[in-house]
Amino acid sequence: MPPLTPEQRRLRASIAAHTQWAKEADPTARTATARKAFMERFEREADPDGVLAPGVVLNRDPGVHLRNLKTTPQIEEVATTCVECGFCEPVCPSRDLTTTPRQRIVLRREMARQPSGSAVLETLLREYEYDAVETCAADGSCQLACPVGIDTGKLVKDLRSRQHSARAEQVGLAMARRWGRVERAARGGLRVGKAIEGVGGELPLRGISRAMRAGVSRELVPEWGRAMPPAGPPDLPATSREGAAAVYLPACINRIFGRSGANGASPSLPEALVEVSQRAGSPTWIPDDVIGSCCAVPWSSKGFRRGHAFKANETVERLWRWSGEGALPVVIDASSCAHGLAEPGEGVLSEENAERKGRLEILDSIAWAERLLPGLEIARKRGSVTTPPPCSARQLGLERGLARIAGALAEQVHVPVRATCCGFAGDRGLLHPELTAAATHEEAAEVRGLAVDAYLCSNRTCEVALERATGQRYESFVFLLEELTRT
Repeated sequence: MPPLTPEQRRLRASIAAHTQWAKEADPTARTATARKAFMERFEREADPDGVLAPGVVLNRDPGVHLRNLKTTPQIEEVATTCVECGFCEPVCPSRDLTTTPRQRIVLRREMARQPSGSAVLETLLREYEYDAVETCAADGSCQLACPVGIDTGKLVKDLRSRQHSARAEQVGLAMARRWGRVERAARGGLRVGKAIEGVGGELPLRGISRAMRAGVSRELVPEWGRAMPPAGPPDLPATSREGAAAVYLPACINRIFGRSGANGASPSLPEALVEVSQRAGSPTWIPDDVIGSCCAVPWSSKGFRRGHAFKANETVERLWRWSGEGALPVVIDASSCAHGLAEPGEGVLSEENAERKGRLEILDSIAWAERLLPGLEIARKRGSVTTPPPCSARQLGLERGLARIAGALAEQVHVPVRATCCGFAGDRGLLHPELTAAATHEEAAEVRGLAVDAYLCSNRTCEVALERATGQRYESFVFLLEELTRT
């Protein structure tokens, strides 16, 4: 051992002396003041230059607890009660890509602190657009984890809304009014794209879509990515109103996207749900004028307030009419759409339609399937399945229901521990595929280590996200339910 330096010998002697003092001190003098005096003397001897966290453990300033406090300037009301605890961060889809809900709020507060014309403010505003607004899934998962119930997605939707010009709002409203045409155009685009992909692969289409995004807008033009689903069939299965146990509204995403597989596997989701409902003795009815109906989430997520209000009110009016003013329940085959209709947002519906919605029974396919199970006979089970509950199913309180259904279909059910929101968020995964890739990489790593017979879900866009992440075919549990109950 090398010899001690003079400074080390001095410090060792000082410690020994103070230790001896502590042993010999009068026990009656060992008050808090005496102990504090000893610690201060020890600190002076051990750290005479005051470089080791000065003023942290010991501080003679009686008002230190009132100095250099972190300010919380007023920001948007939906987020102003945030205590920055970070409970939201593990469930945020963009946590490993850009920012988390806590960071989005912290940055808004820093913007509020900055004076007008500040270079810091200008930089924050510029970087916030992508890091906080564009890459937010606005799925509401953060609200479930937040101790004070903050949905940072609402903040982001509000920021998106403020960016829209009057002309942009008018375009959003026009699309809402003509959604049936948009559906047909989207299916046509998928058919053409799949035909081109079959000849030249996906790279040419990706290059074309990226060029269009650069020329128009990366927030409006989707990117042709891996595992793009095929177009859905143009026609829905024939059903009858007479004797129906429920109204069935096939979600527009399931009217646009078909089942994964070569040229779209058969049956389609609407066909499978109609068949299994009939088999269980609870037939469903698809109204003739269902085309063009939508839960209005595509407009709310993008902050198009006029389009959101129009579509939400129109759909409630249709549901009211189709259901016989609430006499029949309404079944929807996508969890995110069921959640969007169940919670359209404060002030979105007219007073009359808000009253109507309160009298409607809106059922996600999970809740409907649980009603069907007692009337179905499952002759055989699969060995094992994996089923991540979509974030919208969690918000509806249906994640256990999905696991129960999976348990009726398979001997073993694996619910991924690392499953959080997939980040696809309607079309967000088509606009920013890097968000979905980041959101699913942990779950994908877990699932790749499994050997299961089927990959089940209850939301089409989530299935697309997980197919891209894992390379496995994910699809609605309704398909397996229909298959295993055939006689």
